[in-house]
Amino acid sequence: MKVGIIGRGAIGVCLASYLSKQNQMQTVLFIRDTYEPISPLYLQQVDGVDIAITAPQVNLNAETLKDIDLLILPIKHYQVETTLLALQGKLSHHTTVLLLHNGMGTQALIEKHLPNTPYLIGITTDAAYQVSANRFHQAACGKLEIGCPIQTSEIDSRNVSTRSMTELMKLHPRLTWREDIEYAQYQKLAINAAINPLSATKNCKNGQVKHFKDELKQIKSEIFDLYEFMNLPIDNHELSQQIDDVIDLTKNNYSSMHQDFNKNRQTEVDGILGFLLLKGEETGMKLPFIESLYQQIVSSGSA
Repeated sequence: MKVGIIGRGAIGVCLASYLSKQNQMQTVLFIRDTYEPISPLYLQQVDGVDIAITAPQVNLNAETLKDIDLLILPIKHYQVETTLLALQGKLSHHTTVLLLHNGMGTQALIEKHLPNTPYLIGITTDAAYQVSANRFHQAACGKLEIGCPIQTSEIDSRNVSTRSMTELMKLHPRLTWREDIEYAQYQKLAINAAINPLSATKNCKNGQVKHFKDELKQIKSEIFDLYEFMNLPIDNHELSQQIDDVIDLTKNNYSSMHQDFNKNRQTEVDGILGFLLLKGEETGMKLPFIESLYQQIVSSGSA
């Protein structure tokens, strides 16, 4: 199986490190035309051991993409549409795309821009960050959950799971197939929405978010009310505990939104709080605290 990874960001490098340990799995990193290959890349794993990533780094075109069986997009939410447009007319009929990013809303984009391409949705709890141009640090080896969208187009995406399940299981040491992947996305969305924007606007590590009790209670309440109104089969009490657990488990980490917000870079707020506000509009629900938090991030110029 030949796997392509878009970019050479921290999560993509983590995935490449897992794949480098698998026999009969080829990996290619796709980089922008304006970038030069940097090889090897080094990942310091959770156990402190450095691993060299020597996968080929190539530009994105029809020739380099033709033999790719699975193309993974471990990129920022706001980069997805541009990437999908760049892939138009270049993918082989046997290539499956795996969306792997924070936030929601890109399912409609892939069905719009790549309507004949089978795709999967992924969620990861890996934590990693870039130290320098060619060095990365893995803070936590989490898990990877993947699945087919609940409502698929004319493409029978379920063929992906039956055809390639053995190979897919090699993507991550803790991979789980989820039949309810979209509901899992909503759970992850709630966790990201509760932690990331507060950590960014309060300029704190994830663990310190719990000190802002009123704000955390407000954002949880609005999310839970929205989910109940949407009739999502999610237990709000359990979800609240999951949010608290992630705060504790990642207490020493700065969220990616914190890093982007405080370095005045574009954030993924539209795919997180923006998506919740969109669902609020669709259902007629007001989400005043989420709206104010969203506007605070957008008005900073970091949206």
